[in-house]
Amino acid sequence: MIPEGWITAERVAVYPKLVLAIYGVMAVLWIGLSHNFIDPEGKPLGADFLAFYAASDLAVHDRLSDAYDVAHIAAAERAVVPASVTVFPWQYPPSFALLLAPLSLLPYTVALAIFMGLTLALYLWLMHAILPDRRALVAALAFTGTFTNALGGQNGFLSAALLGGGLMLLETRPVAAGVLIGFLTYKPHLGLLVPFILVAGGYWRSIAAAAATALLFGLAAWLIFGAESWEAFWSHLPVAGGYLREGALPWDKMASVFAAARQLGTNETTAGVLHGFVALAVAGLAIDAWRRRGALDLRVAIAVAATALLSPFIYDYDLVLLAIAIAILAADGLRSGWMPGVRTLLVIAWLAPLVGTGLARYAHLPLVPLVMLALFWACWRRLRLTTAAPLSRTRA
Repeated sequence: MIPEGWITAERVAVYPKLVLAIYGVMAVLWIGLSHNFIDPEGKPLGADFLAFYAASDLAVHDRLSDAYDVAHIAAAERAVVPASVTVFPWQYPPSFALLLAPLSLLPYTVALAIFMGLTLALYLWLMHAILPDRRALVAALAFTGTFTNALGGQNGFLSAALLGGGLMLLETRPVAAGVLIGFLTYKPHLGLLVPFILVAGGYWRSIAAAAATALLFGLAAWLIFGAESWEAFWSHLPVAGGYLREGALPWDKMASVFAAARQLGTNETTAGVLHGFVALAVAGLAIDAWRRRGALDLRVAIAVAATALLSPFIYDYDLVLLAIAIAILAADGLRSGWMPGVRTLLVIAWLAPLVGTGLARYAHLPLVPLVMLALFWACWRRLRLTTAAPLSRTRA
C-alpha cells in the first residue's frame, strides 16, 4: 500500500498557493521577456488564441472559409502580430467562430484577456459546484492544466465547463444540461461519448435539448457565414487528420494513446490499433456505468476521464478536463472515505498536464495516458464500490 500520510489538509491548503505564486512570477517574467508580442519561445503571446482571433476577424469580413486555408490564416495572423513566424491552423467548425466573432472587434490583447477571463470563470464555477471549499477552488486555479491552458491561450476552460457542467446538471436541470452539451459541438471530438451515455442513462429531455441546440448552433453559423464556411470545414478535416498521422504537431504536446505510441516509435497502424483498443474498452465501461446508474458525480467523472482517452486529438490544454475527475474523487473521498492510493493518484494527475508534457518532451516518456487510465479506473472502481461496505473515514 502506498503511504499517503504526507498528503494532509494543511499541505493541500498551502502548496497550491505556492504554485500560484510561482505562476505569477513566471507570467511577469514571460511577458517582460517578450518583444513585439513574441514570447521567449518565439511564439506570439496567447499562442493558439491568435488563430481564434484571426479566424474571427476573417469571419466578420465574410471570409471565414479562407480561415481553413493555411496561406490565408497565416496572413491573417501576421496582420494581427506582424512579428509572428509561426502558423496556427484553424481547425474548428464555423459555429466556434460564431462565439468568437465579437472579440475580433476588440484589440488583440483585450480580446485575449476577456476570452481567458470569462472561460476561466466558467471553469472555476464548475469546480466550486463540485467541491464547494475554498481550498479546492485554490487547488483548481493552481492545477497545472490551468496553467498550460492559459499559457497557450486555448479553450480548455470552456470545454471543461460545457462538458462537466452539462453532465452535472442532467438530473436537476435536464434542458439546461442539453443546451450546454449542444454547445460542446464547437469541439465535436470531445462529445463522441456523450450521446451513448445519455441514451444508456435514459436522459431523453437532455438528448432533445442537446440535439436542438447543436442544430440551431450550426444553422446560425451557416446563415451568418454562408454554406461555403461549412464546406471548407468538411474539406479541411482530412488535412487535420494528416497533421495527426504525420506528426506535424508535436507529439509531446499530445496526451492520447495514439500520440504516446507514435512517440515511442510504433508505426501508424500499431498506434491506431492500440489507441482503438483502449478507446473501445473505456467507452464500453463508461456506457455500462451509465446504464447501471449510481451516483451521478462518479458517473460524470467516469465519462470525463473516458472522453480524455477516447479521441486521438487530445492536447495538453485539453487536460483541464482532468480537474473534473480530480475534484469529484476528492469530494467523494472527503465525504465517504478514501480508497487506497487515490490521494497519491490525485496529486499525480494534478501535476500531469505540466510535468507529463515535460517528461514527454525532454525524456521521451509519454506517461500522461497512463495517468489518465489510472484516473479512469479509480473513478470506475469507486462507483462499483458505492454499494459495498463503507470505506475508512480517513480525512485529507
